[in-house]
Amino acid sequence: MSLYIESFNIEHMYSSSKPRKFAFSPHVASKLCVDPSSFNTNSCTKDLKRACEKNDIAKADQLFFTIVKQDHWAVVVLNLIHKQFNVFDSNIRDSDYVSILEKPCSNLIENFKTLVRGRNPWKHNLDMFERFSPSGYPHQSTTFDCGLFAILYMENLTARGLKPFNTDTTSLLNFRKYIAAKLFKHPQNTLSSEEELEKLLKKS
Repeated sequence: MSLYIESFNIEHMYSSSKPRKFAFSPHVASKLCVDPSSFNTNSCTKDLKRACEKNDIAKADQLFFTIVKQDHWAVVVLNLIHKQFNVFDSNIRDSDYVSILEKPCSNLIENFKTLVRGRNPWKHNLDMFERFSPSGYPHQSTTFDCGLFAILYMENLTARGLKPFNTDTTSLLNFRKYIAAKLFKHPQNTLSSEEELEKLLKKS
């Protein structure tokens, strides 16, 4: 997920399309997920400063945070277009379901608000942003596709909402291939050919 997010940020840094997107690393998200009573803003100050200076997130329309707990992924979105925090969890199918990521997501939202009070690159007051969890978006039908769906949410969230995407087996398989190809071409990938990749996979 970390490598995908690096690729995601590089792609959107130089894109002229809207909305402008930026994703914090899972490591940063993990530091923001702690209980607010024990959150230390110093743990994330450098991360916020780096994102402001390197990625110019003051001009971003959407910020993404990918959270994982017990091998399950979810996405928190700071939606600056609609002045909301959105949560996308591919396991939630009805309002009665309580995700294992409910508390970490809530913690992240509160802690990020606290962090930004010390350095707010936007004209908006994030303390006034409410949490809005969309309904009716696609969900996983397996026990192992949560990470893939987290990526799909990030890729397909537009200014108007979540763009529809196919979730049949063939479509998900093709999307996995697309992501694998994107990561294979990542600048930090030191494998120079498909043959080297195949050799590496055979050893693992």
